[in-house]
Amino acid sequence: MRKRIAVIGAGLSGLVTVKELRGKGHQPVCYERALGLGGVFRFNEKDGVIWESCRLTSSGYLTAFSDFPVTPERATHMHASEYIKYLEEYCEQFGVLEYVQFGQSVTSVCRQEDGRWLVQSSGNAGDLEETFDAIAVCSGLHQNAHTPAFAGLESFTGETIHAAQYRRPSQVKDKKVLVVGAGESGADIAAEMSKNAAEAVLSLRRGVAVVSRTAFGKPRDYLTSRLMNSAAHWVFQTRNPKDNHQRTVYRYLGLPIVILDKMLQILYRQIWENTPMFGSGSLAEIKTNLRTRKLTMQLLAESGGTVNEQFGTKDDAFVCALAAGTLKRVGGIRRFEGRSVYFDDGTVFEPDLVIFCTGFETRMRFFEEPVATQERYLNTFSPILGASLAFIGFVRPAFGAIPPLAELQARWFALLLSGEVKLPSISEMNRSIESWAGHRRHIFRAKEDRLSHLVDHTEYCDLLADQVGCKPDSRQLKKESAAFRRRYLSGPFVAAQYRLTGPGAKPEIARKVIESMPLAHPWPDWVNLHLRWRLCQMLEWALGSKYAPKLSNRPEIKL
Repeated sequence: MRKRIAVIGAGLSGLVTVKELRGKGHQPVCYERALGLGGVFRFNEKDGVIWESCRLTSSGYLTAFSDFPVTPERATHMHASEYIKYLEEYCEQFGVLEYVQFGQSVTSVCRQEDGRWLVQSSGNAGDLEETFDAIAVCSGLHQNAHTPAFAGLESFTGETIHAAQYRRPSQVKDKKVLVVGAGESGADIAAEMSKNAAEAVLSLRRGVAVVSRTAFGKPRDYLTSRLMNSAAHWVFQTRNPKDNHQRTVYRYLGLPIVILDKMLQILYRQIWENTPMFGSGSLAEIKTNLRTRKLTMQLLAESGGTVNEQFGTKDDAFVCALAAGTLKRVGGIRRFEGRSVYFDDGTVFEPDLVIFCTGFETRMRFFEEPVATQERYLNTFSPILGASLAFIGFVRPAFGAIPPLAELQARWFALLLSGEVKLPSISEMNRSIESWAGHRRHIFRAKEDRLSHLVDHTEYCDLLADQVGCKPDSRQLKKESAAFRRRYLSGPFVAAQYRLTGPGAKPEIARKVIESMPLAHPWPDWVNLHLRWRLCQMLEWALGSKYAPKLSNRPEIKL
């Protein structure tokens, strides 16, 4: 049955939702308050949230939609403007833009007694009031800048801006700048300040998990493979004390494999990690490389967990600046007082400009509060409202990219509206929400009280693919060649794998993408990952599901 759906936002999530809805014969109407597509990735002097030099933190391989692969020149880290071009080409390929109303802002969304939705909007098309069968909210997590209530901030006599207001280095020329926070925006901006400001200081109240954007000359997320994520998470990705029993059993029953694992780790670190640090040329560069590594480990130790137990900062340029002395680190802010800023470590600094890289608040003023804040099944659907209201793209992978997650959510939403799949019962969804929350607290223990939208990229993709019915299983993979299976397991974790089978399958595109993927794991790492995976499989067979691999090619994943 054809349905009329309002899609709020024409960023990446809104565009892929329109495309998937059209593919199932529905009638979407997309509202976008800006005059162009792209959401947060579109540069705008007045109301944008990115700066001129902004580049994506995920590679083109991991960022691309499943049925629209990137060209080779976009396979690394695209500039934001290049990603906008990719989205424009995507829209042209699938005829998306004819369903988008630019310059039209949604002001109110209300559910009517008959279960349909009344949407009020205003803008270039005037004041409109329209009725829809369902709503897809695709406005994203980065709409409302958040600035913490620091003591004495109102007395500060210098200039303050949020990261969303930073545009270019000329804003900091000849100024003393304080950057607060080192998430992805903060890390990039702090690195840019270290090269352009008269003096650059970074305030951190806790450590952060930092990884470099590249490894072995390629984007680091090429290592985010299915093989990398096949062993149980507690083997080497997380260190929650609640998993100590499983780890002990793993180490004793698999002692020969564990010993070989350690030997291969030493070989890997010495040849592939340590040796490049000494090949930079000058002694000064070598010392900076060593300091950068030491500071990275120190920041991780202060963060409260391992790299995989929290949101990761995917660029270490600011750490290099700290190591080189062009950026100074201080503690968390204690208070502002006139021109001075006092920090927890006793430091005092008098900046001309403070840049708050302190994230965003998720607010949807067009909704009544209960609707906007209800807990959601797999971060997508309210158990009470069901498939009539979807939140697409309201997730943030610790490592990975949002577009493939939003695409799977959109495919699921379109199938639900077409009646091809169904949601579980309300009670089952509520149980799943509770189970997922516990699982999330267990995995992301360093952030258990924050970032409720934080997910594990690979695991969450497989969970959504189970709902869509597009996750390849072992029976299907056995029909493929050995070379294909190797790239499927060891290559980058691309969205194209979810077009091999199931609803909306496009196996020709999927195979072409997977067969062209680079293999980034050095051989000691590759062997180690296989050993861990196989040992977990054996322990699961002998001792039960507590020892199961993190990812599986069985048809379903149960939390």
